[in-house]
Amino acid sequence: MIATFDSFGDYSSNYDLFKQIQSEIGEDYETFPYSVLGEKNENENFITSDCLKLRKYLINFNTKENCIKRNCCQYINYFLNDMVRKNYSSDSSIFDIYITYMNHDSNNYIKSLCASEINYMDQNKYKKIKKLYNMYQLYKIFISMKRGTYCFKANSCATAYNNIITEYPNLDDAKFCKALKDFKNEFEANVDISTGECHSKIQNLLPYTNSCKEFLEKPMGNIASSEQQTAGLVLQVASEISDQQKAEQNVRSMADNSTSFSSTVTTLPISLISSGFGVLLIFLSFYKFTPLGHWLRLRTHGFEGISENLDGENYEMKNNNSEYNDENIEYNEYNISYNSL
Repeated sequence: MIATFDSFGDYSSNYDLFKQIQSEIGEDYETFPYSVLGEKNENENFITSDCLKLRKYLINFNTKENCIKRNCCQYINYFLNDMVRKNYSSDSSIFDIYITYMNHDSNNYIKSLCASEINYMDQNKYKKIKKLYNMYQLYKIFISMKRGTYCFKANSCATAYNNIITEYPNLDDAKFCKALKDFKNEFEANVDISTGECHSKIQNLLPYTNSCKEFLEKPMGNIASSEQQTAGLVLQVASEISDQQKAEQNVRSMADNSTSFSSTVTTLPISLISSGFGVLLIFLSFYKFTPLGHWLRLRTHGFEGISENLDGENYEMKNNNSEYNDENIEYNEYNISYNSL
């Protein structure tokens, strides 16, 4: 649902309904889920009353279509913001209680109507709506009166409108501009104001600001389309970021698996070698006490005999070589002497 400012007709209808339900919440205190208050003990009765009014008001809109048609969520959202600022010194934690209450399991219906549109307004938006609704209220009083000071009320209403135009010379809010335009058209079309008794007693309404004129020249459908495109772009960017994060997570997972596999492959041969070496040590420790050990000893002794014979032959060969070398030395000395001659 695209949030808009109440028209005068929406405000008047919602105001009357809300005034009606305020005296109908007495029986609802028994079913109120006091757990939503948390540790908030101060002003408990007043906060509870606000919550019950919220619920009773929204329940009167039998379908979501009826709620949208009357812009019901915007009106009750303003009421809750107004209560926090006037009665609770702008303590936003009170507003958190309203939201918690609306999202309680016992309030699924009203949650489906307005949960996404109940929020704590920034001060600038709150002030604009407050001025708009005060102007509506003056006009509502004017059209309900047909005698006495009703022309004075009409002039007060015109003053309220002109004050808004003066205070916001550079409005950049198309929806607020439209609300002002619709009210100006209705106010100036009123017979009592345009041609009747009050005609000469009421100041003229100021023209729209240039910024409002630019907004109003554009069809509201284009404005809504622009907002939807912006929202779509935000969702697209969010989706792309999510996909990128998933890809990075997959890469990290693959790297972890590769490292784990490499570690396993490296560890496996080491484990096998260690196990084989251990078995060999055990075997060597116990071979003397087995038949195989006896056979190995015999074979070892035979090998030692062969080794001794080989050592003896090597010794004789070394002696013979020694004698041969001595003869060579003598022969070389002889040659040297001969050459010197």
